[in-house]
Amino acid sequence: MILKRLILAGFFLIVSLSLFAQEQTQKLDTILLLSRKKLVVHIKNVSSATVRYFDPKTQESITIERKQIQQIVFSNGRKEVFNKPVFSMVDEGDWKTVIVTDRKSDVEGLYELGTATGMSPAGSRNAKAAKNNAVIRIQKRAAQMGGAIVLVTKEEPIGGFGESPSYYIEGIVYGFEPPKEEDKPKEEDNSKNDKKSKEKD
Repeated sequence: MILKRLILAGFFLIVSLSLFAQEQTQKLDTILLLSRKKLVVHIKNVSSATVRYFDPKTQESITIERKQIQQIVFSNGRKEVFNKPVFSMVDEGDWKTVIVTDRKSDVEGLYELGTATGMSPAGSRNAKAAKNNAVIRIQKRAAQMGGAIVLVTKEEPIGGFGESPSYYIEGIVYGFEPPKEEDKPKEEDNSKNDKKSKEKD
């Protein structure tokens, strides 16, 4: 009889703990990031620039910028939209969605992935075509790195009077995810290859 009581007591204890855990999970808030990640956490504070939350998995208090958040679904069901999902994750072949800009405000809150360059091929029809070709090349390299935006740091036309126009562009690639270790040598090689091409021209 004592053994049966102990077994029953243990069973009810496990059920009670399970129900308690479910209740606690239901009380958590959900943060949807622009990077499509979902964070199930306790929201501690929402300010004009940041959101501070407690992560029950890591037991850490973390602060992120509002610019990284699409919306928050609070435990009581209330939703608050912070930003529209203007950008989407860029696939390697989807280079046309990569934005090339010279405004630093466009990349605030994003992760720096590395540098990329673009050099127009020889024989461009005119200066405008040369620039477009250079931009396309840097977009493709940024897409290969998983980037969404390129912040231009340097650009210059190449070629004097009577020569075929060329164009060189360089920038920092930004994305929604931190850079992967295996991607770092790739971006360095891209930069070296373009510099060699530029020296030959």
